Amino acid sequence: MLQICSGKMFQREIEYRNNLRGVLYTNLRLSRDKRLETDAGSLLSTSNLGQSKTIVYELEELIEDNGHSVGVLISHGVDPYILDISAIISFALNCTASPSYALTDRLLGEQRGISTHSTPKQIVKRVFDKDVFCTEKDEEHLLAFIKQLIGLKRNTYLGVMSSIRTYVTGMQRIADDFELAYTLLVASIESLAQNFDGHKASWLDYDQRKRMLVDSALSDADETTSEKVRAALLDIEHTSLSRRFRDFSLENISPSYYREETDDVLNPISRDDLAKALSNAYQARSQYVHNLRKLPDQLIITDSYTETCRINKRTWLTIQGLSRLARHVITEFIMQQPTVVSEIYDYSLERSGIVQMPISPEYWVGRADLYKGAGSMKLEGFLSQISYRMAIDPEGVVTDLTELLTVVEGKINELEKGDKLSFIALYIIFNSLVSESQRMENSDRFISAHEKLLSAPSAEALIVNLIFNVVPAWDMTAHYECLIMYFREKDNKLKFRCPKLFEAGIILQLAERYRSSGDYSFAIDLVEMAVENYPEHTSLRQFEIDFKLDNHPIEWTKILQPKKEEQVNQ
Repeated sequence: MLQICSGKMFQREIEYRNNLRGVLYTNLRLSRDKRLETDAGSLLSTSNLGQSKTIVYELEELIEDNGHSVGVLISHGVDPYILDISAIISFALNCTASPSYALTDRLLGEQRGISTHSTPKQIVKRVFDKDVFCTEKDEEHLLAFIKQLIGLKRNTYLGVMSSIRTYVTGMQRIADDFELAYTLLVASIESLAQNFDGHKASWLDYDQRKRMLVDSALSDADETTSEKVRAALLDIEHTSLSRRFRDFSLENISPSYYREETDDVLNPISRDDLAKALSNAYQARSQYVHNLRKLPDQLIITDSYTETCRINKRTWLTIQGLSRLARHVITEFIMQQPTVVSEIYDYSLERSGIVQMPISPEYWVGRADLYKGAGSMKLEGFLSQISYRMAIDPEGVVTDLTELLTVVEGKINELEKGDKLSFIALYIIFNSLVSESQRMENSDRFISAHEKLLSAPSAEALIVNLIFNVVPAWDMTAHYECLIMYFREKDNKLKFRCPKLFEAGIILQLAERYRSSGDYSFAIDLVEMAVENYPEHTSLRQFEIDFKLDNHPIEWTKILQPKKEEQVNQ
């Protein structure tokens, strides 16, 4: 949000200027009566007789004119900006700053963690001290850091801010979970490596054990086929994550890391040991993520601030050492990136409080557009409308599809099979549900010409047969296999997903076939499947209980649809 507020991505005039003010709780001590002007707002101490534990943050918020767009945005309020600036200050000046008094008080207090049995200030120097005095050098660094940060290209800025937030969150977790803190500190570097190292995977990057198995399997294949298989595997698998983390870190180490920055550092890492220590850190991260494995005891040192330790003849970075390394690597990366004064970039969806939500089907399901995948999408949307009307509100909106289906009539033979089946199912459902006077003029001829395509097992056939209570002509094995295929593929691209009402319905329809054939045991299995796929439906759960006690016909509409008096009460 801070970069948006700078106006560097605005394409129109500034419509609103808002003077915002908030408070940060911190251990950072600014020079009294001095306003620190940054490219992301101003910082100044509060006035009192003792050492202030708060900083006032002031910002002029710029809001771009929205042109002719719908809606008016006047201000975001100070909250999103103060969250960003608190993370930046914490990171850049190696201190604690937060808009939350409770969090700051806990991090700086004497309370020991339940699992760590330590206070944060025992693990890492300076960050959690009672007082961190902001020197002139610190002020210069903060001003330069924020100027560089705001000047970054937008995509770089977003990645960097995510890394900074992860780092700060990791430092805060030192209060209660060393393993999580260590993992987040590694992740703060890893996220940048994944997004900005420009890595191009080669076959040698692939896991050695997997590589040997694949090479063995491809031994009889020609070279062209072998290369295609290897390329496909490299496209779908993350390769050499540990190596990329290590290489990215090493590339962003400046000479000062081994020189000026080692003043007052206990046991700083040597250049020769750093590569192996980075591999060890990544290994610890992976073992925690996958196995919740604790850090080696030697890394949890509470009586000193050593940055390294030796475990089984291997050099490891402690939390103290890893935190300094992460700050250095991230800072160095930021300071090396190009900056721009202005940039054309659509930031509208990245503003605070903006959430993308799916549009209700009533706004798009009837549009006469036949793009690839439109059939399954529109069928899914229309089924959701029918389901809502059947299960919740008999007066619910059901869109008139006449305009869309008129276009479908003329282009049905030009569509691919998936869309063709979906549109035929949609055509049949719509024209059969509306009144006779509302049916399309050519509906009888169209349905007669194309309904045979729904005679074979398919998800579209399942739903059409269900809605009209028609038992499919397929044998029960084919019916079951079709049902399972629907659930396996319903979330695939170009497929459709039925509302839960209809999913339970197609299961119960098949359950009744098995019950009627005398296979009561499998019918129970299918009823249980219906319940577990629609767990919130109380009547269905009650039917399961009753059915196990008394073998009686399964009528999906009577089970799943609410009684008329229930709908009235709703």
